[in-house]
Amino acid sequence: MTGARRARRGWFGKNAAAFAVLVIAIPLAGWWTTRSDYKSWYDAEPRDPVVVAAGETSYAGATWYAASVEVNPTGPADPLPKGTTRIRVYFRLQVDKLSALEALGGCAIHLRAPNGRTWNETVVADDYQDRPTGCTGGYDDKLSSWRGATAQYFLKPVAGKPFETVAIFVVPSSVASTVQPTITWATKLPAYLAFPR
Repeated sequence: MTGARRARRGWFGKNAAAFAVLVIAIPLAGWWTTRSDYKSWYDAEPRDPVVVAAGETSYAGATWYAASVEVNPTGPADPLPKGTTRIRVYFRLQVDKLSALEALGGCAIHLRAPNGRTWNETVVADDYQDRPTGCTGGYDDKLSSWRGATAQYFLKPVAGKPFETVAIFVVPSSVASTVQPTITWATKLPAYLAFPR
């Protein structure tokens, strides 16, 4: 035999470099996706409380005072879902300039249990609200006659004077005595306002 024939490289042999790249690229892509999802969640998680003490605390262009929580207040006659309780939270704040209310408008009000579970002021609670809610106070430009029974609660904030706003929640009765009011703003996360009870 004079000329030995060289074995031809098979398909796997020709593509060994591509397989090596895949072995590295697939886990790297999985890690990158998981990392960016985790980072998005972590950055949007309120975890740095700014505690509003018994006195006053300046935050987000306003002066905040301690909140008070009323469990099972009188309100609309609609029956609550079984095993739940209605909670009304009263927030007191003051702004030096009314233009500061614009920055407060993007707030989200929550109740937070000691185990970290949260309840948002939701559409479900809308059925049980008896007054305007939100961080900027209960006022708008409508005539008083359009507001019905809630007209007395539509008070326009005055610069330099404290005013009160409320939030209504419907939560399980088992946590009603332990939940803590909190307020977040998407632009200020991970910091949030915490109101101890």
